[in-house]
Amino acid sequence: EDGSCEYPIDLYGVDYLDCEGVCLNDIDGDGVCDEVEVPGCTNPAADNYDAAATDDDGGCILPGCTDTEAANFDATANTNDGSCLYTGCTDDLAVNYDAGANQEDGSCLYGGCIDPAYLEFDADADVDDGSCENLIVNGCTNPDFVEYSSFANIDDGSCATPVVFGCTDDSYFEFSIAANTDDGSCETLI
Repeated sequence: EDGSCEYPIDLYGVDYLDCEGVCLNDIDGDGVCDEVEVPGCTNPAADNYDAAATDDDGGCILPGCTDTEAANFDATANTNDGSCLYTGCTDDLAVNYDAGANQEDGSCLYGGCIDPAYLEFDADADVDDGSCENLIVNGCTNPDFVEYSSFANIDDGSCATPVVFGCTDDSYFEFSIAANTDDGSCETLI
């Protein structure tokens, strides 16, 4: 005997490799003999990855967002980890508040008077909510001046002549040259 004989490797009394070291039984064709396959998760990205596993058992846990409607949907995930993001308006004071949104996307719209011709004008409003009621009327808003207008609601600086009460009819003895507003004091005709 010159020692050149080669024999299959014996595993638990069963021959599983041929003389060239090729598996005799390898149903899945992965190069690992069926007799020594270790089932488990073979994906290194999975939470339950098993470095000793040689045959993936389909039980890998890949966490992520599994909802296709979410902004961060992960097509590789198979286990929802609660990280799904739903964008929208998250301010419940906005007219377009989205109760299903959990991430603000800057789309919030706020109601108010958007017409600058009204006293109620709100520069921060995006949507007219019908609150425009009082048109702006410029004029003198101080009743102590002759130019006073009861219709004016914005003082435009036109108040110039202070009111001076007295008799303004020069055919009466009580006439006052300084008066510019009749106060009903004219009594005696000249």
